[in-house]
Amino acid sequence: MGGYVITLSSIPPRFSGLHLTLESLLSQTVRPERVILYLSRHYRRFPDWDGALPEVPEGVEIRLVEEDYGPATKLLPALKEFAGQDVDILFCDDDQVYRPWMAERLLAARAQRPLECIAISPMDDFLPPEGRARRTAFTHPKVIRLRINPNVPFHLHCAGRWVASRMTGRPYVQPGRRTILRPGYADAFEGWMGVLVRPEFFPQEVFDIPDFAWPVDDVWFSGQAMRNGHPTWIIGGAEEPILIPQKQAWHVNETALHQQVFGGVGRDDSNVTTVRFFQDRYGIWR
Repeated sequence: MGGYVITLSSIPPRFSGLHLTLESLLSQTVRPERVILYLSRHYRRFPDWDGALPEVPEGVEIRLVEEDYGPATKLLPALKEFAGQDVDILFCDDDQVYRPWMAERLLAARAQRPLECIAISPMDDFLPPEGRARRTAFTHPKVIRLRINPNVPFHLHCAGRWVASRMTGRPYVQPGRRTILRPGYADAFEGWMGVLVRPEFFPQEVFDIPDFAWPVDDVWFSGQAMRNGHPTWIIGGAEEPILIPQKQAWHVNETALHQQVFGGVGRDDSNVTTVRFFQDRYGIWR
């Protein structure tokens, strides 16, 4: 094939609002070969779902899969479907409206870095292994984030938009901003802003998700790719256009995974447990 496909998943409470996300993916400046929405036939979190499928724009394919991989459904079925093929997979989330040049910029980085996972949003602060005060294993050059707290122009822009929304009655929409000061390597990627990978980056074990990693697919994917020789490269910086997408409302409501507790364990603790798994078993992120 030699091109790229876009894949994502969703959950029943979000089906009615998918059109903005899907239309933004269909409108990329570099058109995907396909846009595939993978849905589970049965959802662990939504056992009462009646099976009704969402309406999607022309050009979006719906695939029903037997397994409920949770959030990992956005990638794992695609790894099976495109195994052995010459194709890049751009996977992302269902609660963002993506900028039209997202794929273009990820693919430009892929041309320079054929063996790395290319992403826009990093995780770069994993804890050291238990019993150690600090980490010693990093891939250089490290990404440098542009933190939101001291970003005065961004906060002024937010304040102006908030005032305008109050005066006009239109909904407040957070302005875009830069998130990366210098591109570089990160411990892992966050999928919500888009990640470009290839099927061969992942070992067979990626499908065997333990319960503790089920809610934190990005750490699980990143670790499996990393231990297989494919680290995460984060794009961005002053030379890139703004890449951060526009959040849909349900990014922060009760359907969002980061708001959930599974088996009495919150998301942060699940992240730590999954990181420890890779540190202990495969010797990465140490």
